[in-house]
Amino acid sequence: MKLSIRSFFSMLGILIIASSCMKPSVELDDTVWGDQAVINQAVLFKYTEVKNQLGYNEEVIGYQNTSVSTASNFVDKTNATITIVAVKGTDLTKIGIRFSHFAKLIEPLNNAPVAGVISDFSAGTFKYKVTSADGTVREWTLKISVAP
Repeated sequence: MKLSIRSFFSMLGILIIASSCMKPSVELDDTVWGDQAVINQAVLFKYTEVKNQLGYNEEVIGYQNTSVSTASNFVDKTNATITIVAVKGTDLTKIGIRFSHFAKLIEPLNNAPVAGVISDFSAGTFKYKVTSADGTVREWTLKISVAP
């Protein structure tokens, strides 16, 4: 019995050593994507409180991600600007933004709010650095306001 256990662990050791020396057979080439430092769409959202009974004795309270209505939403890819006008009465201090893109990375600049997080957008104008997989970097300007 000891011989078969020793053989098993010997084989296991050989396999571990052999596999640790192997290189991945496929490496990702990011440059094939080209210049994708472009934002295609931007959507404002907020969290709405939701209450449900769900068969329990007490209500279950949660939050639902809902879109914020906009009067206009324009993405200018040539000038790297996004202009969003939310409908009258929108509270810009409690909203978030989602970007639709093919970029590798979007970074907020100069204390701009992070995408996907409820933040204060009342300052109106923000800058984001968009980096494509091939290394192209473009600075985008986001302008948010509320319709009068």
